[in-house]
Amino acid sequence: MRIKSFTGSSMSEAMDKVRTELGDDAIILATQELPAGGSQVTAAIERPDPLPPKIPPKSNGWAADWDSDWKQEAGAQNTPKSKQTTPPQIIKKKQNKQKIALPQTPAEEPIRITPRVETLVQAMAYHGIPTLLAERICRSALSVETDDITMALAASLDKHFNFSPRFSRKNVPLMLIGPPGVGKTMTIAKMAASATLEGRKVHVVTTDKSRAGAVDQLKAFTDILKLQLWVADGANDLAAILAKHELQDGSHILIDTGGINCYETSEIENLAAQIVAGKAETVIVLPAGTDAAEMSDTAEKFAAIGAKRIIVTRLDTTRRYGGIFTAADKANLSFSYASVSPSVATGLHIINPVNLARLLLRDPTQQGISNEFDKAKK
Repeated sequence: MRIKSFTGSSMSEAMDKVRTELGDDAIILATQELPAGGSQVTAAIERPDPLPPKIPPKSNGWAADWDSDWKQEAGAQNTPKSKQTTPPQIIKKKQNKQKIALPQTPAEEPIRITPRVETLVQAMAYHGIPTLLAERICRSALSVETDDITMALAASLDKHFNFSPRFSRKNVPLMLIGPPGVGKTMTIAKMAASATLEGRKVHVVTTDKSRAGAVDQLKAFTDILKLQLWVADGANDLAAILAKHELQDGSHILIDTGGINCYETSEIENLAAQIVAGKAETVIVLPAGTDAAEMSDTAEKFAAIGAKRIIVTRLDTTRRYGGIFTAADKANLSFSYASVSPSVATGLHIINPVNLARLLLRDPTQQGISNEFDKAKK
């Protein structure tokens, strides 16, 4: 996170400087009037994701070629077939020329197989994390100066991923988007319940009129919480509802949307129109346990229309989590919250580097996965 102070002859001038340099996404940390006159504003903005290091196609013996079967298959496919044969003496001359022309470069020293390396590699393989991403994570973890493998892995995850459990402090609606059946409605219900129990006012809006029973399902939760459920029929109706006087009281606004096929252009366009109409902060909801490649493609589709954070559901009903790491990595998404129980009363839990490291290294036969996470307060 980048933090900087701005001064001006007035608070308005200092705020203008914040917006000019840090943009509209800046978070105001403090304001004060200076003794000598003028005003000062301290603001912060999230640091951008660092560019991932370039990894060569071959790992030169990394972890004793634990993925050698992949490499051999890839090498066999990439070897060009030719019907022509080259005389042995010509091959020998070509090899001699190459040895003279090319400078000798020292090969990268392979990592020795230690219990620590074996534990990390086995964890990556068990969870189905793709080879190159797994290698980046493991190499960074092995470079951390600590004997605690969980803390080493946590430091590596903190380097390669972003974590943003708190959403924008600006008074903007929060819209959950994603494919059908991933748990968006249940997540909205958990958020509304947590806010109500903590005494924070909240408004709930849904645009999911296409799925049978979707409105009734969410209304069952809002009725228990004694909240009015606003139902929007498309982008224009959503804008009209959000402009109502009742929703202009500074309360949290949660918007549930219908699940869409992200490979259908018309459905993506309709969802994008709702995002624009609602001027909403969008968060993608994805379930754990999905195929890593498919999850990556899905995440990139939703990130293209504005999603910057990810809420992970079904952590309690699956034991392999490679897909969520691939999605966050490929679509440049920040981890925020996790759902570790189907119960609305349990709410959401915060995702951070430490509990993700514990998740990767834990015995998959153990019970009580929620013990690895801290309860979300907001």
